[in-house]
Amino acid sequence: MFEELFKACKRVGRSWIPSQEIGEDILQLVPDKFTIHDLKSFLSHSTDESDHVALLIAAYAIILKLTKNAEVQGSTDEDDFDGAVNEIADRISSLFVPLCSGDSLDQDETDYNTLQRKGYLGFKTLDTLIKLPSQAKPLQLPRPVLLRITAFTNLSDPWTTAESSALSQALLSTHLDDGDSQARSFIVEDILTGFLRPLFSKSRPATITASGRKAEFVEPSRYDGAVRESSETKPWKYVHRYAVAVFEWAVQHADATLLQAHWPLFTPVLLTLIDEPGPSSLKIRALGILRTFWARCPQSLMRDTGLAEVFEQAVFPAVLYLPSLTPEVESLEILGAAYPVLIEMAGLSLDQPWKIVNARTAEEQKQTQKPAQQITAAQRRLLDKIIREGIMIGYHHAKEHVRLVGLFCETLVCIINGMGILAVKHLKDFIPMLSEIMTDPFGTKHPPTLASGTELLQTILLNCWPRIPYYCNEIVKMLMLCWLNIEDEESFARDSPIAQELKYGLSQTATLLSAIMKAAKVNFGERVDPLVEKEPRLGKLFSVETKS
Repeated sequence: MFEELFKACKRVGRSWIPSQEIGEDILQLVPDKFTIHDLKSFLSHSTDESDHVALLIAAYAIILKLTKNAEVQGSTDEDDFDGAVNEIADRISSLFVPLCSGDSLDQDETDYNTLQRKGYLGFKTLDTLIKLPSQAKPLQLPRPVLLRITAFTNLSDPWTTAESSALSQALLSTHLDDGDSQARSFIVEDILTGFLRPLFSKSRPATITASGRKAEFVEPSRYDGAVRESSETKPWKYVHRYAVAVFEWAVQHADATLLQAHWPLFTPVLLTLIDEPGPSSLKIRALGILRTFWARCPQSLMRDTGLAEVFEQAVFPAVLYLPSLTPEVESLEILGAAYPVLIEMAGLSLDQPWKIVNARTAEEQKQTQKPAQQITAAQRRLLDKIIREGIMIGYHHAKEHVRLVGLFCETLVCIINGMGILAVKHLKDFIPMLSEIMTDPFGTKHPPTLASGTELLQTILLNCWPRIPYYCNEIVKMLMLCWLNIEDEESFARDSPIAQELKYGLSQTATLLSAIMKAAKVNFGERVDPLVEKEPRLGKLFSVETKS
C-alpha cells in the first residue's frame, strides 16, 4: 500500500537534514484511505538499517495524513486503536535508538549524522502520533519507548541535536512527573534494573558487591580472565553508549526518597564510570553525575553505608591527571570536575567565592570573617588530604602551567573558607606557594592567575589571622614585589584596567594585613615605611599606614 511512498522517501532520505519538514510531493503519495493497522503492518516489516531514515520519513508523512483524516481515525475500535498506536510507537523508537559501532573508541565507525536525522524524525513522528485523538483514555507511551527517549536528553552527545533534546524533554515531562510513583517505578525497574544492570554487570569494580554494597573482602571478578576493554565486557562504552545519558537522566530525576530505598542500584554504575580511565570526556561526565547524585542523597547516607570512603578512593586519582602525561586543557577540565566533587564530599558547599571588604580595624576584620561550616573529623581528614595529596602535589608537579595554578588557588579559596581557622595548620605550605606565584616576574603575563593568588592570600588572612603576624614579613615581600612587577610590566598600557584591578586587590590585601597587625599590637608602619622611603611607588600600596 505504501510502496510508492517508501521509494520516494528513500530518494529524499539521502539528503534529508534535521529540522526539514515533509514536502507536499511526499504527502501526496500517502493513500487517502487506510487504517492504523495498515501503518503498523508497514512498520513491522524488517528493513535494512540503511532504510531506517526513509522508513521514519514515510511514517511521519502517514501520521501527518492520519491527523487530518477523521474517517480513518474512527475506523477502528478505541482500545484496539490505542494498542496499535503503542505498537507503532515502540517500532518507531526502536528505529532511532542511537546504537554505535566500532570495536574501540579510536575506531569509531558510527555515522552520527544519520543518528541525528533518525532521532529528529523519530521524535517528530512520536510527537505527532500521541496527538491523535483517542476516546478511550489519554495515550501513555510504553516504558521501553520512554527509555529510548531518555537517550537524547543530553545535548553533549554526538547523536543529539537541540531539536531532538528539546522534544525528548517535552515528551518525558508529559508522561512522567518527578517524584510520582510511576516515575520512580520507571527509574528503578526499567532503567536501573532492566536496562543498566545487565550492561554494567561485567565491568563492575571489585570494591563493591554485585548488590551495590561495599565489599569487605575484595575478590577477583569472574570476568578477570576476559578481555577487559571490549564491547562484550563494556557494552555501555561501545554499542550502547547512550546508557550513560539514560543513567544521567535517572540520577537527575531521582529524589531523596528513591535514593534512600534503592541506592544499591546506583552505586555499581557510578563507580564503574568513575573508575574508567578514559576518554577524558567520559570521566568528566561521570564526575558530574556523581556530584548530582551526592547532592540528592540523604545526608550521611553514603557514610553510614561505608561507601563514602569507596567513592573518595575512586575519585581521588582524578586530581593527579596532570601534565605532561595529560594535556593541560584536559587536565583543567578533569581537575575542574574532580575537586568540586571531593569538596562537597567533605561537607562544604561551593558558594560564590567571598570577596574581601575594606576592613581597617581588628573589630571590622572579625565582623567580616565568614564563620566556618561544621565539619566532622572524617570530613576534616578528607580536606587535609585534598590539600596535601591533591593541590600541593599538583602545584609542585605542574607549577609552570599557570592556568592550573589559578585553578589550585580558586579551589583553596573554597576549602579555606569552609575550614576557617582549621586551615592554619597548612600555612607552612600556603605561604611559600603564594610567594612563588606572586613574586614570579612573569606572573603579570597571565593576570587571572595573579588575581586568583591575591584572592587566596586575602582568604588566608581572613581565616587564619591569629597566625599571620608570624608570616608578616614574607607577605609584605610578596605584596611589594608583585606591585612593582605590575608597575614595570610593559604590556600593560597606561592606566590599564587590568593593572588597576590587580593593584586594587593588592592594596586591599595590604589594608587587611595592617588591620591584623594592629590587632596583634604590632607597629606595621615600622616595617613598611622604610620600603616606601626606598621605593616611593609603594606609597599607594601601603597608603593606609600612619606612623603610630
